Amino acid sequence: MTDFQKRRAGLLFGSFTADALSLGVHWIYNTDELSQKFGYIDRYYTPGAESYHPKKRAGAQGHVGDQALCLNQYLVRTGTWEATAFMEDWIAIWPNYDDYFDHATKATLANMDKGLSLTELGSNSSELAGPARIAPVMALLADGPQTTAVQAAIEQTTLTHHSPQAIEAAAFLARACYQLLHGADISETLETTAPPWALNKAKAVLNLDPIPAVAKLGLSCPIEKALPAVLYLSLKFQDDLPKAFSENAMAGGDNCARALALGMLLGAANGIDAVPGDWLNQLIAKPELDRLIEK
Repeated sequence: MTDFQKRRAGLLFGSFTADALSLGVHWIYNTDELSQKFGYIDRYYTPGAESYHPKKRAGAQGHVGDQALCLNQYLVRTGTWEATAFMEDWIAIWPNYDDYFDHATKATLANMDKGLSLTELGSNSSELAGPARIAPVMALLADGPQTTAVQAAIEQTTLTHHSPQAIEAAAFLARACYQLLHGADISETLETTAPPWALNKAKAVLNLDPIPAVAKLGLSCPIEKALPAVLYLSLKFQDDLPKAFSENAMAGGDNCARALALGMLLGAANGIDAVPGDWLNQLIAKPELDRLIEK
């Protein structure tokens, strides 16, 4: 594989493996409880019956990762990005879906009763989940113009998360990932592409260990909390992808959404060789992701 091909595969598999690593401890806000029950998170865990994902098994994706996987499957089938056509696929997964429905999904589906077009249904959610799903579209469009990839990332996001914060985060993640895919340095890339407000928050806690740093930034879903945490972890562990993914999981809260974004950035920066082989081989979605990489 060329360096570009390794980075492209790293971006895609990094996003999905980081999400799967956090699934077993998703939305646990008490980090003492998390560490006492699971120890250090460096492998996949099956979520417990009392979790938000009681029917999932180790190596699966969270509910946001499932939407990213839906996007991957659409792109494998069609070989192109088109917002309306993808939205038909996205809507089709919900009647038989047996995992968690987040607020943005519920609001977007409810908007179907208002007579809007498929690209106008998006909620006003400012959670990181929307822009965090873009790894497949970035992988597909990685060798085309940056403007095309950024526009597709924004379109994907606003289908369900139509807020200024979500658009800003999607544009940042797309620009940063594109530049990293083409060999840019991660520190320089984040300096020039990240929203200054988020980067400043991340830098302010760089001297702290991950659990207190992410707790100070905020453990919950909104971009105002989650994006600085992603930047902190990206800067703190920029050359150590496995450590970054594990520390993100250990920090608790909405670690799955953070994981999807963090995995893109560090996967694109470090390439597929940085992702542990066990994580790749035990990832349930691996055959689906391989199909996109082969395009």
